[in-house]
Parts: sequence; structure tokens; C-alpha cells
Amino acid sequence: MTTRHTPTKAYLKQALVNLLTEKSFEAITVSDLTKKAGVNRGTFYLHYRDKHDMMTHLKNDTLDDLYQLLNDPHIFTDTRLVLKEALAYIIDNLPFIAAMANSSYLNFSQILKDFIYQFLTTIDGFQEIITNHYQIPYHYALEVYLASIESLISYWISHGCQETTDDMTAIILKTVGFEKAI
Repeated sequence: MTTRHTPTKAYLKQALVNLLTEKSFEAITVSDLTKKAGVNRGTFYLHYRDKHDMMTHLKNDTLDDLYQLLNDPHIFTDTRLVLKEALAYIIDNLPFIAAMANSSYLNFSQILKDFIYQFLTTIDGFQEIITNHYQIPYHYALEVYLASIESLISYWISHGCQETTDDMTAIILKTVGFEKAI
């Protein structure tokens, strides 16, 4: 893809973010997107099949960026640092992530839980850590753990990420009792 496509996609992404503050994803049309972005419909269809395809691509791009944190050899072994970097990414991309979180089209809660789970599987002994912490069977402990972190991050996003990444990292780790294990 040429660099010429990048501004078009950025304009369309920004148009989607702006429109999601005005109406639901279901109410947004391709015409709304192209008008707001200042591009023609033909250009839109060069990149995406429809608005659902666009949202899926944008979601996947965001997740790819976050998953790259898990593959960064400089931070991947430091749970606190990975969490802090993921939270910093959220702040840097807050308009889109908040729009994604508020969209009924995406199950943002599940997307976030899946990402958290993927991260947790990289931690040696994680299953034992949470089972010992909660003293309940693993599958229940995992659900409590994931739901706690997801809920905290979703709340933080919905309130404009007012706490710093350091503060939020500490809140999350303390809430789930993980700061003792790292």
C-alpha cells in the first residue's frame, strides 16, 4: 500500500470517531463517513467493503499494535511495564478506543478480556498464581481476574483516563493481588 492511502484511512478513521460521538454505529452510513472525511465513496470502497469491514480493520490494527507490546523483548518480561505501555497506548489512541468501547457493534469488553488473557499466558506460573490468590477453581479464578482488569480499564477509559499510567497500573495490580507475585 502506498503512503497515499494512509492519509485517506486516517481521515476515515477520524470521521468514524467523530460520527460515533453523534450517533450509534448502526446509524452511520458510508455516505456519512465519506462526507465527514472529505473523500468520495469510490475511495472508501478501495479500502473497505462496508462500514463493518472498516471497523473490523481498525479494531485489528489496534489489537496488532497492542500485541506488539507482548513481543517487545525489552519489556515483555516485565508485567508492570507491559501494563503501563498498554495503558499509554490507550491514552495515545483514546478517541478511537473510547469510540470502540462505546460502539454496540463491537464487544469491547470481550476484546479487552481476550487481550488480557493473551498477555497473562506469557507469565510463568500465572495459573497457579491466580488459583492460589482466589482459592477457587482455575476457570472461575480466571474469569474473576479478567473481569476485574477489564472493568477497571473500561471504567478508566469511560472517564477519560484521568489517572496516570503509573497510578492505573498500581490500581490494577493491587486490585487483582498481582503486585505481590511480580
